[in-house]
Amino acid sequence: METVQTNVLVVGGGLNGLASALFLAQQGVDVHLVERNESTAVLLRAAGVSARTMELLHGVGLEPEIREQGLRLVPGKHWSEDHSSPELLPRAILGAKRVADIGDGSAFVMEEGTVEVEGASPQEPVWCGQDRIEPMLIREAAKRGAEIHFNTEFVSYEQDDDGVTAVVKDRATGVERQVRARYLIAADGAASPIREGLGIGRTGNGTMGTVLSVLFAADLDSVVNGRRFLICYLLNQASGLLHRFDDTRWVFGLFWDPKQHGDGEVSKEKALEYVRTATGLTDLPIDVQLVSKWRLAHEVAETYRAGRVFLVGDAAHVHPPAGGYGANSGMQDAHNLAWKIAAVLKGWAGESLLDTYEAERHPVGAATAYQAYLRQTTRTNGDGGHPELRNSTVISTGYRYHSAAFVGSEAGEALEPELRIDGRPGLRVPHSWLERDGGRVSTVELAADSFVLLTGENGQSWLDGASAAAAELGVPLKAYRIGPDAELADKDGAWLDNTGITAEGAVLVRPDGFVGYRSTGAVADAAAELKAALSTITARA
Repeated sequence: METVQTNVLVVGGGLNGLASALFLAQQGVDVHLVERNESTAVLLRAAGVSARTMELLHGVGLEPEIREQGLRLVPGKHWSEDHSSPELLPRAILGAKRVADIGDGSAFVMEEGTVEVEGASPQEPVWCGQDRIEPMLIREAAKRGAEIHFNTEFVSYEQDDDGVTAVVKDRATGVERQVRARYLIAADGAASPIREGLGIGRTGNGTMGTVLSVLFAADLDSVVNGRRFLICYLLNQASGLLHRFDDTRWVFGLFWDPKQHGDGEVSKEKALEYVRTATGLTDLPIDVQLVSKWRLAHEVAETYRAGRVFLVGDAAHVHPPAGGYGANSGMQDAHNLAWKIAAVLKGWAGESLLDTYEAERHPVGAATAYQAYLRQTTRTNGDGGHPELRNSTVISTGYRYHSAAFVGSEAGEALEPELRIDGRPGLRVPHSWLERDGGRVSTVELAADSFVLLTGENGQSWLDGASAAAAELGVPLKAYRIGPDAELADKDGAWLDNTGITAEGAVLVRPDGFVGYRSTGAVADAAAELKAALSTITARA
């Protein structure tokens, strides 16, 4: 049997598995991905790409293409405008008895969301389906050297102290081969056979119901008079929700009751009946393209790691769709894990750095899943809100980590009651626009494949210390001075205020964009201070 050697084996070629492969390849890690399906699938639930996810995709060069392929999300109040721009999608959630209610203005507003980022990010969220994004991820991962194998079944694996030995099978030929890897990433979905085989349990509220999703093409814009909206709950004998999938296609989700509808497969003809009943559109041409049933659930794995196996995405946490956090949270999993695996493999971080993946992502994943659960239940029950609900920007971008991979991070809620991205260790570096070489760059965009030290205009000692500490430890580190006339020009001084330091202070940003260490002012020995901080963050203290 042929044996393939690689650093990381990724099982699952959905959005989060492909993101894992791409982020690892971005860090220069050999990665091998297997997916049992022949190609990427048309998925009916994931279309909202958060500002934080767009930051991550900007880092691999995909942000412009996704914007071109997707729709721009704008404040929900614009939904009532007739014939609004087809490039815009208001963040409005409506309720109606039939689709025609939207066109004649009799639909009622359940939520009118604002623009998500609120100045916290250089990016804005986009509405773009997974069927468009996944091929981009494959292309970019392969360009960076990742091995992507579809129509390949993951058969079995064993792990030992040094790595994982897996058996995979080409489904077209039946030929099996071994893959020997240092680590295995399970991105094999909500039912995750790998998680089940490890005996990892799950917590949460469990199954909340079943949804029948119907992807169809129809000229609904002519019925709604060009009005644009994110979601409309259709409240009638075929109650469910309707949302736009792309320029011409829509998704209808029917809340499935087995007692009423049965448990069997649903034909396209029967699905068409449900769509016509729910929408009230008896004569409009409707082309049903895909029908699938899926489980609506709230479940979080008890642990995200078992030895050399890591869980990401739906294998780690299953969200109700309200809020659109599931796929975005999985992308954050992949990004957090990728730089840590790369650091360990390249020898500039200790093995225990990998323990911080669970320490950081599990609390955030659990809190995010709970927020999705709260949104789903409040919308379904129509009770108008819940005191524990958090602002969407807090959930997508302002989440907070606490682990051994920070100096000075504080224990507390992963999702704070108010949005505070203020330079504290454990938070993503505050966004500020800076001028560089005649253009502009965000502080968020400076870290990708290395640590970044940012200091004020009087911070030359930090720059000198960074060079010495990085050389001694062998840690990749870039350093910049920020000021009115510096290489990174901050003309209005907002960066210091946003970050909570003086012109003599500094922040050390991890490769994932999170502040690992902060000094509000000067220190006696910057080189020693940075060496200690880097040693702590990289588990070499």
